[in-house]
Amino acid sequence: MPFTQFDALIERLRGNDRVIVQAHDFPDHDAIGSAFALAYLLRKKGLTPFITYQGFIDRISLRNLIDWLDIPIAKSHLLALKPDDKIIVVDGCIGEKNVTDLPGLEVGVIDHHEVTVPSFVGYKDVRPDYGSTATIMIEYFNHYQIAIPKKIATALLVGLTFDTANFTRAVGPADTQALLQLHKCADREMVNRICRNQIEFHELSLFDSMLSTMRREKNCAFASLPEGCPKNMLGVLGDFLMSVDEIDVVVLSARNRDKTFISLRSECQRNNVAAIVKRVLNDSGIGFGGGHAHMAGGVINEHFQLAQESEYIYALFRPQVELSQ
Repeated sequence: MPFTQFDALIERLRGNDRVIVQAHDFPDHDAIGSAFALAYLLRKKGLTPFITYQGFIDRISLRNLIDWLDIPIAKSHLLALKPDDKIIVVDGCIGEKNVTDLPGLEVGVIDHHEVTVPSFVGYKDVRPDYGSTATIMIEYFNHYQIAIPKKIATALLVGLTFDTANFTRAVGPADTQALLQLHKCADREMVNRICRNQIEFHELSLFDSMLSTMRREKNCAFASLPEGCPKNMLGVLGDFLMSVDEIDVVVLSARNRDKTFISLRSECQRNNVAAIVKRVLNDSGIGFGGGHAHMAGGVINEHFQLAQESEYIYALFRPQVELSQ
């Protein structure tokens, strides 16, 4: 555990008026919950933290998480960031395309993705074998013997639950231990409400749209959603398709706010979707992406009509997917 280095980071930050806790762009439940927890811990250590993000929040369960738990998160422009602000990135890493380089100096990274932390970042805690960054944060509270307040525990349990798809993927011993600990102090009724209420009524039509454009080849499904489909809905729709017994790999796309978002899911060991999205987007230079072997995402900056996009995405990703025999 890198707690000696974290103690040193805390000491270096004591002379700063504020510390910025930055979630990755278009943050998910794990990013927001973990940022909330880190900000609380920093406050207990005598610092003045602020939580921020870039992008937008367009998923009802995320808005509920923030509103119901009173999480003080703000878009970065509202904080009037300055070059001398110190930034700790949570559930992401500066240098990755899904983490905007905000004004200020990045001094720390706490993440569970496979990332390469730039050499100028003084503190790094990266654990790709953990199912969520929330699990990492729990170990910080335990090390410093700081009781986890109910709201913090609730946010962490939501993040852990979403990132492990209800403990069905990427779950390790630390995540199981975190689950047991959080169950004792979280508001489980609120966790259930947030996790159950993932879509709004008007979004039900997206299921029809997905099925109408879906192309299935053996164990893989490809589909493109209408323009304006919320980015985070791709995860909901992808998980829905993954619940189909015959489907092991899903590739979805949707155009939103001048970008084409890609979402991939896999429960097939032959298909590492993080590696696939990096080969297709990063190596070719047409976009960027990353994630985990079982769950990944990316962005393409070119614009296509829906019919063209569907064919284009299929042509890009189909050669990279190994189908079952």
